[in-house]
Amino acid sequence: MRAAAIVFLLVAVAAQPVQAFEDFEGTRALAMGGATRAWALADSAVLLNPSGMSLAKAYNVEAAYAYGTRASEQFFHASVVDSTSASNLAGGLYYTYHLDKPAGLAGHGHEVGGALSLPIGDSVAIGGTLKWFRLEGGDDNPTRTAAGTATTSDGLTCDVGATVRPMASLSLAVVGVNLVDRHSGQVPKMLTYGAAYVPIPNLVIAADGVTSFTRDDLTGRRGTGLRAGLEASIAQRMALRGGGGTDPVAGAGYLAVGVSVVSEVAAVDFGIRGDLFPYRTGTTRNVFLGLSLRLFVPGAIASASAAQSP
Repeated sequence: MRAAAIVFLLVAVAAQPVQAFEDFEGTRALAMGGATRAWALADSAVLLNPSGMSLAKAYNVEAAYAYGTRASEQFFHASVVDSTSASNLAGGLYYTYHLDKPAGLAGHGHEVGGALSLPIGDSVAIGGTLKWFRLEGGDDNPTRTAAGTATTSDGLTCDVGATVRPMASLSLAVVGVNLVDRHSGQVPKMLTYGAAYVPIPNLVIAADGVTSFTRDDLTGRRGTGLRAGLEASIAQRMALRGGGGTDPVAGAGYLAVGVSVVSEVAAVDFGIRGDLFPYRTGTTRNVFLGLSLRLFVPGAIASASAAQSP
């Protein structure tokens, strides 16, 4: 397997407390309403379902930025994923940085992860992600003391996922997220699951569920959110995406859309998600924007299953 690239990020200042790292799902997933776990390719795999790296042979390097209006939050993220190994072992690395500055006291967090995936036969893949996080200060960060002094916490946790394809057009997935419970709303313990249907090579229809067992640091909520989305490729030069769902932590329902413009060596992805209706009293509507650049490493072998996702 090729060596992974070094990821470096620069961050900007936001105005409100940091949200969970799991709020950032990548630009492709954002545009599909978060419904990608059963067809999680490249960056979507290292973030949402590590076993998805085995769905396609490709070598992608990606850099992304996301901004949410509810908490003026910003994410800077980069990843490298290589599934072209002759041994069929796929691997990836990613880094996400998240910063805020409430009431003049800076709070920020790092998350670094490494993932591996192995196909078992033609219809099953298993994968795991080992993640390290570091949280520093922040108004609603649980590492701040009662006296107001910002402190630091860090730790390791992991995700374990499996993807099953009972037929060529159907994919099912289940992922345990942050299985080493760190008792922090920024790294919540979750169970996620999904299905994807690919009726033709250029169309993916997906549905996911996300159940959080850890209360959010800001809202104090947890629960199950449902989402669905689709992705349609046009002449391998453009992809259109759309979706929607519910966010139990924020207490709102949302819709999302996005587009990708693709060349033989790179792709630019854009996605936007907006809350349509708050179903809990006091919920503030949110707009979440995502932008990413993907580079395709020359010499990578694209499988037939990769063709649907330019």
